[in-house]
Amino acid sequence: MRKAWINAEIWNKEDTAFLTEDEHIVLTGTTEEVLAEADKDTEIIDLHRSFVTPGFIDTHLHLAGLGSFKNGVQLYQCKSVEELLERIRRKAETVHSGWIIARGYNEEYFDIPVRPTRQMLDEVSRDLPIAVIRTCGHVMSVNSKAMELAGINETTTVEGGKIDFEHGFMDENALSLIKGAYGNIDMNTLKEWIMLAAGELNRFGITSCCSDDYVSVVKDWKMVTDAFMQLSYQGKLNVRVSEQCEFESPQDLASFLDEGYTTGVGDDYFQIGPLKMICDGSLGAETAAMTKDYPDHPGEKGILIYEDEDLDTYVQLANQYNMPAICHAIGDRTLDQVLNTFEKYVLPGNPLHYGIVHCQIMRPDQIQKVIDMNLDCYFQSLFVDDDAQILPQRVDEKLAECSYPYRTLFHHVLAGNGSDAPVTIPDALRGIYLAVTRRSTTTGDTMNPAECLTVDEAIASYTVNGAKLMGREDELGEIKAGMLADFTVMDKNLTKIPVEEILSTKILMTVSGGRIVYGE
Repeated sequence: MRKAWINAEIWNKEDTAFLTEDEHIVLTGTTEEVLAEADKDTEIIDLHRSFVTPGFIDTHLHLAGLGSFKNGVQLYQCKSVEELLERIRRKAETVHSGWIIARGYNEEYFDIPVRPTRQMLDEVSRDLPIAVIRTCGHVMSVNSKAMELAGINETTTVEGGKIDFEHGFMDENALSLIKGAYGNIDMNTLKEWIMLAAGELNRFGITSCCSDDYVSVVKDWKMVTDAFMQLSYQGKLNVRVSEQCEFESPQDLASFLDEGYTTGVGDDYFQIGPLKMICDGSLGAETAAMTKDYPDHPGEKGILIYEDEDLDTYVQLANQYNMPAICHAIGDRTLDQVLNTFEKYVLPGNPLHYGIVHCQIMRPDQIQKVIDMNLDCYFQSLFVDDDAQILPQRVDEKLAECSYPYRTLFHHVLAGNGSDAPVTIPDALRGIYLAVTRRSTTTGDTMNPAECLTVDEAIASYTVNGAKLMGREDELGEIKAGMLADFTVMDKNLTKIPVEEILSTKILMTVSGGRIVYGE
């Protein structure tokens, strides 16, 4: 079906209209030129000077995890541990069996910054297993029943993680022990969560994403792949997905590759992306691996998830199948490890697009090495909301000044923006605002303003560059003839309003393949 979208303000263009046919844009021009190409069967959609950009692309999140989060107890914006416990208590009063999973708190916003303990959760329920996940996803608190069902006792240990049995705290790889006890998620539930999350992305103007799902809510990459492929085939997937493939062992990766999967395999709405490896923890949880001690916790340097040899094994195996690796590396010690591995396997110029996810604590020498190796960078400006407050507590002043180097990376390598949802809400407009201001909307704290992006650069980080990181720049990221008809319609032109008004800008419409998937 042909549709004429007229009277628009199109980002980076003088054109005011465009014509779509089925899934593609076939013409851009003035409103008069586009209307001249319309016939009696063409639907005319007057945008009344609304602002149109290519569909936003979130370059790193966890789609199934976001759906699971939306289905559980949400702890965002809790102001105290008492409020957190009350939300969980209300849930416990409505269920009589099964796990209670809660996520999204940040103790830095509590009057007294404490994490919920095993004893606190036992007071909520000793019969129902409870798992409470910090917003970063790298720390969990559990009650006694949860530990019992997971088979955890005073002597339990796990490589690449920590267990504090006394208080019920679990860090990094220790979380897998609890997640393994949740019980199996069936295919229908998994697909429901994916669709729930896709609808959430559409609400924020997002039409594509790079998503890490293989071990986020289930530990069966085949099941996750089948869920996405079925939804795509049935025309139910309203977000184009590039899967960032994470595995629990090199053996799982080998099985995946042996079955013919590698980067680029898939269809219009679901494709295999790069190998994804989580190499350390988070800054907020103080599990990101640092070269120096955390200033507020002498003797603590965080956790390296992999031994050097194991990291090499994954990367070398993927490399044999032309599958690039991208690595979650938040601490500078982790980034040293990742860069050392990449130096062995990344070809000059980085034609396969190896990359770094998060790009947070980075020394000047590391930034230069990333530039010299031309590594792709996946950053999350939304992290400024939480991390601007804690950065001075986690690293020394000199290191803080060169960390989160968004502008430097944007100008020297391929760098795209995202949310890491459900770590944060996937609000692309808020992400643009934070990339431009580097000023937290919650505390007013700022990060080095020399690393601010312009509004146009911030939009590009969510569109043009996102398409390139997906390897789909020939189809996505621009409003022009021949591209897929994925675009976002807003009530304000982001390039013509005061920066503060970006936060009050509304998504009027989200369009995927010519179909309106959000709005009217």
